[in-house]
Amino acid sequence: MKHRRDIEGLRALAVIAVLLFHFGVPRTKGGYVGVDVFFVISGFLITSLLVDERVSTGRISLRDFYSRRIRRLLPISAVVLIATAASAVAWLEPTRLANLAHDIKAAAVFSVNFVFARRGTDYLASALPPSPIQHYWSLAVEEQFYMVWAVLIAVVSIGARDIRRRVGATMGVLIVVSLALSVMLSSSDPSWSFFGLHTRAWEMGLGALLAVFYKEAQRISGATRAVIGWIGVAGIAISVTTFGDIVKFSGWIAIIPVLGTASILLAGDDARGGPLVVLGIKPLQWIGARSYSLYMWHWPILIIGEAYAGDQFGAKHKFALLFVTVGLSALGFSFIENPIRRSLTLVTKPGMVFVLGAGAVLSGLVTGVALARYDPSISTGVIAVAPTVVVPTTTTQTATTLSSQTESTGVVASTTTTVAMRPVPISMVNTAPLQAIIDAVATQVVPDNLEPSLLSAENDMPLIYKNDCHQYYDTTIKPNCIFGDINGSITVALWGDSHAAQWFTALNSIAKERHWRLLTLTQGGCPFIDVVPYNVHDAVNFTHCSAWRNNVRKYMIKEGADVVLLSEYYGDRDSIDRDFIKSKVWKQKLPALFDSLRTDGIEPVMLGDTPDPVPSVPECILARRRSIGGCAPRAPTGTVVAIDNVIREATLKAAVSFIEPRRWLCSDDFCPVVVGNILVYRDDHHLSNTVVKWLTPTMADILGPSINAIGAG
Repeated sequence: MKHRRDIEGLRALAVIAVLLFHFGVPRTKGGYVGVDVFFVISGFLITSLLVDERVSTGRISLRDFYSRRIRRLLPISAVVLIATAASAVAWLEPTRLANLAHDIKAAAVFSVNFVFARRGTDYLASALPPSPIQHYWSLAVEEQFYMVWAVLIAVVSIGARDIRRRVGATMGVLIVVSLALSVMLSSSDPSWSFFGLHTRAWEMGLGALLAVFYKEAQRISGATRAVIGWIGVAGIAISVTTFGDIVKFSGWIAIIPVLGTASILLAGDDARGGPLVVLGIKPLQWIGARSYSLYMWHWPILIIGEAYAGDQFGAKHKFALLFVTVGLSALGFSFIENPIRRSLTLVTKPGMVFVLGAGAVLSGLVTGVALARYDPSISTGVIAVAPTVVVPTTTTQTATTLSSQTESTGVVASTTTTVAMRPVPISMVNTAPLQAIIDAVATQVVPDNLEPSLLSAENDMPLIYKNDCHQYYDTTIKPNCIFGDINGSITVALWGDSHAAQWFTALNSIAKERHWRLLTLTQGGCPFIDVVPYNVHDAVNFTHCSAWRNNVRKYMIKEGADVVLLSEYYGDRDSIDRDFIKSKVWKQKLPALFDSLRTDGIEPVMLGDTPDPVPSVPECILARRRSIGGCAPRAPTGTVVAIDNVIREATLKAAVSFIEPRRWLCSDDFCPVVVGNILVYRDDHHLSNTVVKWLTPTMADILGPSINAIGAG
């Protein structure tokens, strides 16, 4: 194809939009649509080349096609991966290296979009810090597309009398199917909608469809095409300046920038007065030529630079990082991209190109493996003894005695039943902290034998995160998430958000030992309290939680649940005011929930929230390895106190058990972050799976007899 100045300028607009968005320039929150522009351009260009080759020569050389793609994409992407790993070792928090190593290995083999989709994150709104190579997801999607596309066109065009019409019909089917999947998944599974090839293929497919019928489209008058082109420019501009949160994108809304891009391509570079008037100016041509390098370099530079600057990160740092980005991109274009892409030796010897591509892939894999094995020295020279658990002694009270007492009641875990054949509920108002917690208050130095290690803490999660039984953006229930003794006579459900999910390992162990069936009904950001939550990380109302809660209730009835453990994060927010769910909401809704569950034949058990550290505990400990007391949660906030008081009042009145983990984990409002050699928190508000295992005997002692009594009743 001839050089298209309009396409070069369009690339410039796309990468500028992405940079403005990522660098936080006001009124450019929709700049992420620059990636969609790139997708349409890619579909247009590669399809033009493939179809023209088939029409003119009667064949498609897959060898030449993949040779061109390797020369164009892999060298600079491999260099950026290596540079990112080296920079991360020097300037990124060590706690982020394990995930980065995994991401680099996946990026090297063009599958990192799957990693991010499975991680349940959106582009910028994860509870975890963004990966320095998160932008490689779009490169992975394109590479997957290329692997399939050339073969597909070669196959469907075999024996066709009208090659363009045959290919066009195939494109049409693909566009309809992919767009439908994008729309459906944008609500039910936005991570896959955003990161998946199957939900992005329609964007490249639309560019491909335009390429197939481009000659026919050129019969439209130049004046008309110029108008269409400017409408396309307006569509992209409106998208960049008015689109907001990236959640639930792509979906229907992506049609605007995608059609806008196609409209500009349709206008071409020969429509008098068309978008080329702007797109053809030298600065945009210069940026467009280097757009790939700019895209590849900017994100790791921004993320690692921001991590290194910390709280001091501001506008001057962004300008400095942008300057570095442009400089490295210019160097990468001049000394890596162009020399390799235009090398006559490589052009004429595709075999060498495939060796080069294999080397690029291998270099990424080796870099990822090396980073995974990197072990920064964080030793303090201290070895701690594993803590022991002294199982608290429980006392038994009659229902009559309990109902006449106030909140001075002690720990109860009794098999005594009320008139309604319910056991005396568990109360922990006078429960003392575990001795190991008391001993840990004085700990100031992190031990070298810490479990989990600080560098792997964020992945110390229960099994249900790995097998997808802990849900995200779902309205339905996953039916195969039954644990414990699947043939047990008592069925226990665990219902709530991630703060319920953190208890899975302990409950599963107890369920196996006591022969309970355990149903896991947990979803990120979805409390059991009947509100529409506002998710801060995703900056969106989680409207799907309402349908999910209704299905939870139906599923528990269907599965014959005897008991349900209710737990959620007290930091969940209400969409009404985007503030923490207030105690008055709990007071209004909790008694009705208890009554409703009992009407269904399900006994509720409240499992209170755990302490809430403000910073990420592993990162805080790394920064102050000999003064870790400064990382510990202290006295609960007024909101937490008010919610706990409401729950105590409601559970006492309804004779419902209330387990308060904070009473085990804190001593005089000081909640240690390290107990013996155990790290208590894996991030800024979740318990580590290791400490949950340690607490299993404690929970088994207080919860086991009570649930067995409910089942017997």
